[in-house]
Amino acid sequence: MKVKAKRKCLKKKFKKTEKLISVTNNYHIKKVDNTILKDENLSEKDIKEKLNNIYKLIKNKTYEKRPTEIYLNITESPLVNENDKNSLNKISSITQYKLISPIEILYKYNYEKVNKISNEKDKCSICQFNFYENEDDELKNSKNKEDSELGKFEDLIKKEINVVLLNNCHDHYFHIECLNSLIGEKNNFKCPNCSIIYGILIGEQPFGYMKAYISDDYHCNGYEDEETITIDYNFPSGKGYSGTYRTAYLPNNKEGKEILGLLKVCFDRKLTFVVGTSVTTGMKNTTVWNGVHHKTSLYGGPTCFGYPDPTYFNRVKEELAAKGVIQDNIDEDVIKIANDLLNE
Repeated sequence: MKVKAKRKCLKKKFKKTEKLISVTNNYHIKKVDNTILKDENLSEKDIKEKLNNIYKLIKNKTYEKRPTEIYLNITESPLVNENDKNSLNKISSITQYKLISPIEILYKYNYEKVNKISNEKDKCSICQFNFYENEDDELKNSKNKEDSELGKFEDLIKKEINVVLLNNCHDHYFHIECLNSLIGEKNNFKCPNCSIIYGILIGEQPFGYMKAYISDDYHCNGYEDEETITIDYNFPSGKGYSGTYRTAYLPNNKEGKEILGLLKVCFDRKLTFVVGTSVTTGMKNTTVWNGVHHKTSLYGGPTCFGYPDPTYFNRVKEELAAKGVIQDNIDEDVIKIANDLLNE
């Protein structure tokens, strides 16, 4: 049955049952159940004590691993000023994040330098300025470098926190004010470094239909033991543009259904097609693909947009992720979405 493309998509809300922590010195992110941290109600004194512990590691030149004690309830942190709290409320409506203190950034820089991982200071991904550059300049001009370092670290313990790390980025940091300016009035944004999309991106796809069904009369090359999922897209011509009709294929297995579910979400967010110029015919103002590749042939391999193609599933997931279509910001399981589409 036909599924009408949604003209409006409801804003997806991130689950509040998760909080972010950093787990190893490679600074990757791990999600944990919020109940682990729900009793963590840190006062300003508690926070400064934890920061001071990091300061002692730097003072003693001890860089065994990155400290992981500071995971705050961001919007209630006493070390965030009132103006930044308003910006953080806006950011939190789009994605999860955690605050990074000045002392943590300096510890990370020293840790990576000592362990020969990197000799570069972290910069804001938007304004491209080093964090706390003024303090470093003062160090260079100091007569007693060691005393100046210790004094600098002690000062940084007292500084307000104005740097955030987002939940899907690794080592991409933002000034709160810079990130707020990037978002503006939108409910989504793209990381300038890795192009990960945060929030729900809605495209400009014209009015059309998507349907999917299963057949065992033909098979994708390399999946002869599997039934085949056929996807039909139908876009009638509209005012000032011509429509199109496209058919694509997936094997009817777990991975194929995962892709189908993601493609359905992509379609509902109006990101699968766009009105533009056809690469193959040169026709202008016509409905064309919008960067998410489909297998439009059962055979012939990649050169014929067909099967077999061992890397296709990973590639199309990357293309979907580039448009923000990932399981993390989808309320339902993608396989359920696929089954619902097939059963309609």
